[in-house]
Amino acid sequence: MGELVDLSSIRKLITYPYYVEDISDFRIKKLRSLGIRGVYNYGSVVVNGFKVLGKGHASIVLLVSHELLGDVVVKVRRLDSKRSSLTNEGYIMSLVKYDVVPKVYYYDDDFIIMEYLDGILLSNYVKLCSDEELIKVFIKVFEAAYKLDLSLIDHLELSRPYKHVMILRDGNVKFLDFESARSSKTPCNLCRVFSSFVSMFKLKEVSHIRTLLKTYKSGKKELFKDIIDSILLSIK
Repeated sequence: MGELVDLSSIRKLITYPYYVEDISDFRIKKLRSLGIRGVYNYGSVVVNGFKVLGKGHASIVLLVSHELLGDVVVKVRRLDSKRSSLTNEGYIMSLVKYDVVPKVYYYDDDFIIMEYLDGILLSNYVKLCSDEELIKVFIKVFEAAYKLDLSLIDHLELSRPYKHVMILRDGNVKFLDFESARSSKTPCNLCRVFSSFVSMFKLKEVSHIRTLLKTYKSGKKELFKDIIDSILLSIK
């Protein structure tokens, strides 16, 4: 873990990509009022000379210390973001009924405060593991996608899951980055993850699985076990 520093140390970073003094002062004051007592100089990405957990088109992700919750993550909306608010993302995450997303503690237009996940992204995991280990992880991703479907949330970006799936130290998986996600009566996160799985393992005889998935998407979620059994048979 990196050094814990005062929020004033990121007064320019907090309004990335450019510094606006009054907005910076407002955001720092708001974070302090929410119980954030400091920020860690920690992460694999460096922005303005400061280490952060991540940087995307819409936000920067920081590891911070909360006076009651301990170490948590704060997602900060970039000033040049095309999104005017992070509220929808925080709200969608809070609707998930199962433990397959980070816990959300607070959200508003500028911030999402959520659980810190100690793990490795799927994009890095695939470089380190055997095909057998990867198949076992993908089964867990399928199960998590099924639970997301049961929550009636469509992530929309899981056909390219590698940067959106975190494998935790205990072996469980959680989904990240719900910027594009939405509520849906007929979500099929499972369909998208399966498409990625087919590409990775170059599977060819999968038309019967796609037929099952089509019926699954229409509302027959009880087909999940049959789909998993069929996937396992297709890779033997």
